[in-house]
Amino acid sequence: MPVRELVVVAALGLWALGAGRAIQLRLDREAGEGVDVWAIRLLLGLGVLTQIVLGLGLAGWLNGVSIGAAMAAVGLVAAIVSRRLDPGSGPLGWRRGGLTGGGWAARGLLAMGLAGTLLTALAPVTDGDALCYHLQVPKVFLERSALVYEPDLHETVYPLVVELLYVPALVWGGPVACRLVTWLFGVALTAVTVGLARPVLGRRADWAGVVVLLAPAVSNGMSAPLNDVPLAAACAGALWAVVRWRESPGVRRALQAGLLSGLALGVKYPALVWVAVLGGMLLVWGWRRSGRELAAAGLVAVVVGGPWYVRAALSTGNPVHPYFRHLFGGAGLDEVLEPAKRPLAVTPLNLLTALAPLTLEPDRFDSVSHQFGPVYLALLPGLMVLRPPRPVVGLTMLGMVYVVICLTQRQSMRFLLPALGPWSVAAAWVGWEAVRRSRGAGAIVGVLILGVLGGEAALSVARARHGMPVLLGQESVESYLARREPTYVVGRWMAANLPESARVIGQDHRGFYLTRPYTMELAHRRRTGLTGTAEDVVRALRARGFTHLLLCPPVPEDAVEFDPTMSRLLAAWLERARPQYRSDLRDADGVVRRYAVYALEETAWDRLAGGPTP
Repeated sequence: MPVRELVVVAALGLWALGAGRAIQLRLDREAGEGVDVWAIRLLLGLGVLTQIVLGLGLAGWLNGVSIGAAMAAVGLVAAIVSRRLDPGSGPLGWRRGGLTGGGWAARGLLAMGLAGTLLTALAPVTDGDALCYHLQVPKVFLERSALVYEPDLHETVYPLVVELLYVPALVWGGPVACRLVTWLFGVALTAVTVGLARPVLGRRADWAGVVVLLAPAVSNGMSAPLNDVPLAAACAGALWAVVRWRESPGVRRALQAGLLSGLALGVKYPALVWVAVLGGMLLVWGWRRSGRELAAAGLVAVVVGGPWYVRAALSTGNPVHPYFRHLFGGAGLDEVLEPAKRPLAVTPLNLLTALAPLTLEPDRFDSVSHQFGPVYLALLPGLMVLRPPRPVVGLTMLGMVYVVICLTQRQSMRFLLPALGPWSVAAAWVGWEAVRRSRGAGAIVGVLILGVLGGEAALSVARARHGMPVLLGQESVESYLARREPTYVVGRWMAANLPESARVIGQDHRGFYLTRPYTMELAHRRRTGLTGTAEDVVRALRARGFTHLLLCPPVPEDAVEFDPTMSRLLAAWLERARPQYRSDLRDADGVVRRYAVYALEETAWDRLAGGPTP
């Protein structure tokens, strides 16, 4: 059981709650003490922590000591502010809040979902996208003690709110602690969704939280160190703040909306669409009330979220690198928006009915693990016959407009998760109304809905089975990773056999567990246009500082998406070279890859003796 990681993330969460409470008391003291308010405090506090890490990273002081000192200073100020604004309470101001009361069924499903996702999050990390990007980026920052732009790791210039939160989690905990940070965002998303549902569902608002938590995209995503669930949580928080501002106009609530919108902008590019849609709502609700309030919200959002886009523009010439380079100029990749990334033809009918293929054919849209599940497709069409109240219509349309706009670009289900918050409110309302209006058949309808939600809850628990031997002490972390993550095995060999000065370039996209500085050859080749004879390529790589080459073709080569270009460019050289390391390794998906490490020496095939290292 990773106790240290649990302690580290619990401490980070408590610190964030304290810091966020000071801000929230200042901006919206009348918000109350419901679970949604606590979630907003958590989001605000995590946003403060991001700013701390960002400032230290830009100054070149990124390490555990400086982060801890800055957090201590900010925490002390937050405690003083909270004490002054709410005398007689502690730094966190514990009071009875709790859920709104969806009954034993809702609370049982919530407990199952939270427990299942937590157990899954505690398992050793083998998520490919995390090892390539979300964990690799903060690892590089910590190695350099600064926020740097690495051209061959273009993700280092993305909006990086979540990846900066992974920095202290890695320093004091490890990759599992990063998973737990994502889990906190999933809890926040659930709680904020309950708050959004309360005006229309009252004491049944918990069911909206059940729907969003148990959506496979969310329950799976909050158990992985990625940024998709954090994006949904930050966008839900921004929506919550806008709704609060509409209910009680004022500059302070406008500032709160701006802070949370800026936080969302710093998580991932799709937040640009979300904030633009919210901006349309602000124009309708806020402009006629007070242009000053609208300006305050917009200015704060730009100040908090804008630096990521300025940094990208300064580093690459493109504020949304690697997208839209033909529009903005500068660096970018045509592949990110190639036709294959839009499997659904962009027509009005397709966009308006996209929920059906998104639900029934999730494998078409970039990521099966981010599927929505059947609840939304089953319940949302009921809005057309049940005459929902205006708030439900507004939330549904907000999600729909966001999804339609996103689907005109790269069609990935990972980018669509922010819609699930407001859609969960609508789905929960339809479910309750269907049960209430069905009279004699209401019990059957209710049982069917509970059956689907129960199945999703069971799925969230079942995902934990892979890591249970580690959590129960029946298998070591090292054994688990050696069995399921090939780069962990290769990384241990590198640590034992390669000098610390070694620099590796290779075909595997997963670099986190590799224990020497690592560059993906595909990214490097795309950027530099590297080509030529085998000797030309080896000479060029050596001139650029690379000392070793890692190859890992799958067996068969089409077993998984793989670019064999480097192997073919170096075919003549590889016929004569002897690998320092060779082993066939299987990953968690069952794909076998033939790993080999070669020294990039001009006469390597003459000087290296012996066979492959076992």
